[in-house]
Amino acid sequence: MHFAVKGDWGAGTAAQARVTRRMCAMHRRSPFAFVLTTGDNFYAPDGVATDGNFTRPEACLVRAGVRYRAAWGNHDLGGDGTATALASPARFYRFATGPLLVVVLDANDPGSARQRRFLERSLATTRRPVRIVAFHQPAFTAGLHEPGEVQQKQWVPLLRRYRVSLVLQGHNHAYERINRDGITYVTSGGGGADVYPCVRPTRGLRACVPKHHFLDMRVTAAGIRLRAVTDEGKTIETLRLPAHPVTR
Repeated sequence: MHFAVKGDWGAGTAAQARVTRRMCAMHRRSPFAFVLTTGDNFYAPDGVATDGNFTRPEACLVRAGVRYRAAWGNHDLGGDGTATALASPARFYRFATGPLLVVVLDANDPGSARQRRFLERSLATTRRPVRIVAFHQPAFTAGLHEPGEVQQKQWVPLLRRYRVSLVLQGHNHAYERINRDGITYVTSGGGGADVYPCVRPTRGLRACVPKHHFLDMRVTAAGIRLRAVTDEGKTIETLRLPAHPVTR
């Protein structure tokens, strides 16, 4: 499995276009099965896909027929672009392909009991060895926006119990890697909007880099190889994560 991840991207900026061009160059060499977003897909006007924030800057991915799999960010609530332009089937959903299960959650409503049941059922019943959970507002972060206490209470215990391979987050416009109780949390919020500084002391913080970037993701039944790539084509870091982390 080969796919890409980006978040906080649909800003219609030169940085968005540069990140997308890097993605397209990689896709031509080794095609993506899909692009997974961590939310804030469309800014100005919020939630609306326009020529400036989608059609032009994403043209090479769209022409190549790359499918988007999108989480909903707070900026996406004002319009239907995530549902229409990106074909997101619901505010929270799951999909599976090869060895991989992806559960996409709506962190705009983290207290939803229905959503928590959906997350637990999805993780408890899957036979896919690699499990990724993606949402927008982060559970843990060193960035400007505060970590989500509700996500920590409602979702984190399930992520540990079912030994989730990787958690992908957005909202803070940087690349972050945090390890908490054996689970790796990666914030990918550098897809095009202005980047944010790293300002918050955070237990388990391993990296925080305010750079525009995307994630190059390769998955086998044994685990994940993740490479964070800047809009200049440089590698921020490369990770190898096991399918079943040791939690505590």
